[in-house]
Amino acid sequence: MDDKIYFIGLLIVGILGAFIGLSLVSGISSGSLSFSSPSDLFASVFAAVETDWSSNIGQVLITFDNFKNSHQEIIDKNNGTKIFDVSSYLKNNMFWMGTDHGLFLSRDGGLTWNRFNSSNNEINSQSFVFKVLPASGNGEDFFISVFSNGKGTVYQTWDYFFHLKKLMDFDGEAAYDIYRSGNYLYFGMSTGQVIRYNLLNSQTRVVNAFSSPIIKIYYPGDGNFYLLLKDGSFEKGTSLSSSFSRIKIPGGWFFGSSPAKNVAFGKGVIYILTGGGIQASYDGGETFSLLKHIPILKKQIDAIGYNNGALYVASGQNLYLSYDGGGNWNIVELNNQFKVSQFYFSGGRIILSM
Repeated sequence: MDDKIYFIGLLIVGILGAFIGLSLVSGISSGSLSFSSPSDLFASVFAAVETDWSSNIGQVLITFDNFKNSHQEIIDKNNGTKIFDVSSYLKNNMFWMGTDHGLFLSRDGGLTWNRFNSSNNEINSQSFVFKVLPASGNGEDFFISVFSNGKGTVYQTWDYFFHLKKLMDFDGEAAYDIYRSGNYLYFGMSTGQVIRYNLLNSQTRVVNAFSSPIIKIYYPGDGNFYLLLKDGSFEKGTSLSSSFSRIKIPGGWFFGSSPAKNVAFGKGVIYILTGGGIQASYDGGETFSLLKHIPILKKQIDAIGYNNGALYVASGQNLYLSYDGGGNWNIVELNNQFKVSQFYFSGGRIILSM
């Protein structure tokens, strides 16, 4: 009898422990945690910079006329290069590109690229540059996220990156994305945290935490923020410091959510690329429908993008364009050697990274 009572007691303790553990994981995943002390601020969920969500070929395909003509360029002829971000200042025909081999500059609208090193070597060929965010409309001011020598740093510059002011740094961690709202910067971290930085007084605070690194912050203008996590989770919240809920994408195992590989926002539509195709949601991620009319013979979709009313789908060496949300398609041959990883749109220019 005592053995039975002892066994039942162990069973209850085990169930309670599992429940508490799941509750803690759920709390992190939903983004309900916030921290204010310095020890909490640097309490990493992962503390490991990862880069395997991007291609490592280091080539771009650029077009000025919606792929009637296109130009292919190798970014770094000596190294395979991961491309993380592209920023531009079209008035001076300048483009900046963040890679795992430093920062690259184009002065001819993206046709040719050269590596850029900062004056004090904070950014060099060994630096990982994850984000280049314009800080004003004059083409000189930027925020930039760099990982170098085991330390991630967010800098501010007022002179085209020649001189850099350190805003915040992180041991063994990096800001994968940056979002600005007034005098606040929000860093989407490799730790899964969202850190808020006050530009006026340099105060910082962790305002959210998630169960996977944050590789992209979206604010499409529908009143909600969306986060793409490295594990394929897609989260939705009313602010970056509010609770987030995970959007359930059809096609996952055992009725779970399918991992998101690529995301594009149209006019009132969210397009999500999964392993099973492109899912479209017209109600902010509440329900989805599969785009079934893409004339792709092989079940291979590499990347999606949306710009000026057109949905772009890259598959192998072909590009599929739809101007009616996925009902009818035009097909363009790209003649690319490698798989497309991401679309970048700037004015009338379109850059495909590979």
